[in-house]
Amino acid sequence: MSDAPTTVQPAASVREPITIGAHPRARRSVRRARALGGLLGFLVTVVLSLRAGVPAWDATARALIAGVVVHLAAWAIAVSVWKQLMLAELHELQARLERRAELARADA
Repeated sequence: MSDAPTTVQPAASVREPITIGAHPRARRSVRRARALGGLLGFLVTVVLSLRAGVPAWDATARALIAGVVVHLAAWAIAVSVWKQLMLAELHELQARLERRAELARADA
């Protein structure tokens, strides 16, 4: 080992990834969509099954399965919608910052 001091390079600025879970409106909206999707899937299926003359036990089993499936579908749809909304927000922020920089250059 050498006695020369070691130079440490500063780490490149690490940016935190932007996630839907970190976005307060997105997180609430996705949770709400999942909950409503599951409940509506369950309720619609149980009502339609009972009106069709299916025994209550079978209607409940079908409704539980449908509730889970609709819950997952609502989650996937909500996440894909919020991905697009967050991208649009980022593009708008970038455009706003570019306009502000142009105004600062024009004033200087």
